[in-house]
Amino acid sequence: MAPPGVTPELVPISVAKLASDFSHVPEKFVLAKGGRPLTVFDDYSKEVPVISLKGIDSESERSRIVAEIGHACAEWGIFQIIDHDVSTDILNRMLEITMGFFNLPLEEKTKYAGKAGSFPVGYASGSHRPDDNLLDWRELFVHRCLPESIRETEYETWPEKPDGYRKTLTEYSDTMDRLMTLLLGLVSESLGLPTNYIKNVGGGEQSEQKVLLNYYPQCPQPDRTLGLRDHTDYGSLTVLQQNGVGGLQVCKEETDTWFAVEPIPGALTCNLGDQIHVLSNGKYRSVEHHVVVNSNHTRLSVVTFANPSRKSLMGPAPELISETNPPKYRNYTFEEYLPIGFAMKTRKAYDAVLLEGATE
Repeated sequence: MAPPGVTPELVPISVAKLASDFSHVPEKFVLAKGGRPLTVFDDYSKEVPVISLKGIDSESERSRIVAEIGHACAEWGIFQIIDHDVSTDILNRMLEITMGFFNLPLEEKTKYAGKAGSFPVGYASGSHRPDDNLLDWRELFVHRCLPESIRETEYETWPEKPDGYRKTLTEYSDTMDRLMTLLLGLVSESLGLPTNYIKNVGGGEQSEQKVLLNYYPQCPQPDRTLGLRDHTDYGSLTVLQQNGVGGLQVCKEETDTWFAVEPIPGALTCNLGDQIHVLSNGKYRSVEHHVVVNSNHTRLSVVTFANPSRKSLMGPAPELISETNPPKYRNYTFEEYLPIGFAMKTRKAYDAVLLEGATE
């Protein structure tokens, strides 16, 4: 059963239809010259770390993996994983239902449109912010999948088309939850903290999971717009699956240089969000990133976010604070942080919780 009502403001126009009907990008999507992409979608960098999880159950290999993850988190805030346990079958089925949904007629997709002024859940085209003056070259669908109490409430509002959508999303959500619990544990260990530290600070089994489906159609002028503008993720950890078409680019802070992340077959891309940046007291990076589009290929991505529960108290981990490493950020609840991160008013939302006099 679809959610009642449709909010036209969140679906001002179908980006997929624009891609098929227009030979130019409408003004609403055009970035100012200083904000346009400088690197094409497939000029891939070999510098973004790729980490094998093979042998993770052995003490020596786990030590290697923890060390590699720690280095990647400090230097980049992003890494790709291979030799993980997520099956090719569920990855392929998730991409199939993603493409199947976005290929539905617009009138079917808008049955699931998000509501203006509510938490961004549901289908949208261009943006899920009704007051956006600039639109992204994408269509999207946001699901809240965990904790179980949220899934039980929202499951019946998930699309019934294409066939198997709800069942596949449930299986995918559970699979990603297991993987991200493992990854959060490895990040915790790399900081010298207990394995379950980050997960528990974020609410344990009450921590939240969102799954975002993105559809980036071919673009007639990919040098004038972005599929998704510059931002950091406001949660703890993000895991990205993509369909083999590049587009994700990350910024290396020291040089303010953008690097294109290669879509390695079978790999999953992991990036840190603002909450781990703050918890680590700035040792680890919440990486700034955006998505570029292209004129020849449609890109799909499925993005899973591990976020703290709303009432979780966030801030620098006391175990990492010392006289030589004083806190840089104030404490706050994740519920307090949500509007800061969601507003995307600055390149680095976590600057809003920086203590007076502290520097990055």
